[in-house]
Amino acid sequence: MSVTSESDQAISHLRVPDEEEWPHEVRELAELFTAKLGFVPNILRAFALLPDHFSGWWAYFDDLMTGPATASSRLTRAQREMVAVVVSAENDCHY
Repeated sequence: MSVTSESDQAISHLRVPDEEEWPHEVRELAELFTAKLGFVPNILRAFALLPDHFSGWWAYFDDLMTGPATASSRLTRAQREMVAVVVSAENDCHY
């Protein structure tokens, strides 16, 4: 499954690695994003430069969204995602 398209444009002045250069774990997540969103978010492409950092960020993000509710935070996953959507909208983030 290809995670790029012909309409891809440069996302920065950094050289973002080509899909073939991505480590296995980055490719797997790219395929998940493509299946769910229909595209690969630029943050994933940029993090492909530092796959260890990407893996750490993803583990943290995934825990924030899917981790168990605690006494200090009883938000469901849906509520957590709603908070993320509001924050993204406030920051003019497209995803």
